[in-house]
Amino acid sequence: MLTNTADGGAPLPVAAATSGGSMEPYGSPKWPDPDPPRPNYLPHAPRPPEPPPVRPPIKHSSIAAILFLFSVLGLVCAGAYFSGELHQLLYGSSATQSQAPRPGLAPFGQRQEPVPGLEEADAPLGTPAPLNRPSSSYKFLAVKEDGTPLAYSPCRPIHYVINSDLAPPSWQPLVEEAVRQAGEATGLKFIYDGPSSEVPSPNRSGYQPERYGDRWAPVLIAWSTPEQVPRLSGQTVGLGGSSSIGLSNGYKAYVTGTVSLDAPQFADIVDAPSGEEIGVAVIMHELGHLLGLDHVDDPRQLMFDQASWVRGYAAGDRTGLAQLGTGPCSKDF
Repeated sequence: MLTNTADGGAPLPVAAATSGGSMEPYGSPKWPDPDPPRPNYLPHAPRPPEPPPVRPPIKHSSIAAILFLFSVLGLVCAGAYFSGELHQLLYGSSATQSQAPRPGLAPFGQRQEPVPGLEEADAPLGTPAPLNRPSSSYKFLAVKEDGTPLAYSPCRPIHYVINSDLAPPSWQPLVEEAVRQAGEATGLKFIYDGPSSEVPSPNRSGYQPERYGDRWAPVLIAWSTPEQVPRLSGQTVGLGGSSSIGLSNGYKAYVTGTVSLDAPQFADIVDAPSGEEIGVAVIMHELGHLLGLDHVDDPRQLMFDQASWVRGYAAGDRTGLAQLGTGPCSKDF
């Protein structure tokens, strides 16, 4: 390493006391010629080789300084290792690794799912109504590997909103009665969050923080048209279904869903004699799909796949709904 003097230049030379030397301008001494010219008759004598430079020995203070620097570097590396910063430097942060971060760890606005465990209680919020006559005339939309049906968690409420822009004037008591009977049959707790301008969509997102806040989107009940929901074309009066989440530990559950009702057909139904009773049955049928029931080929059940005289949940419907209301709880989603 170069060492500079105080003024930044090279060290001043010391004048040599030699004979024949003369002073150069500005008082700097002229160094004697190391190989002055010789007469032509004298042989040229080669200069003896210069001895190799002698490296000054390393001082004890320099050794101590080097050891001190190594000790400081070791302490810094040890601190970085135990704090996790060294692992991030070598392997990258958890956000850049192949393993996806657990929901809720990223800041709000950067997550694709809400903070897990919101409103999840330690025990189910209710119990299904007693079965007077159990029946095997039911079917589930999805069954997990352990043989149990895919269902909503009974330890948290099911929030729902309603888009009634195209609904008949008498829509509110019809929905309230249908939701009451579905909650009674399953033991699940429903909470009405109010109106919504959201329209049904086959690609509906289960997490809409801009619209509903940092939680799973509530269940949407909406009156629509075949133009908005093509599957409502023909004789289909309503559609119901839910979206589920699966965790790495094998847990699966529904988190939200949609009930879509064909507004023109539904209006014709409620305007007919006993129409409001039939309207309640239509909504109950779609809520059955929302909660996990599939169609059955038994005309005595409300989940029969065709229009029938049944106006409420029958024995098979209630047996299936009771199982859907006793699923496992989890605070991990």
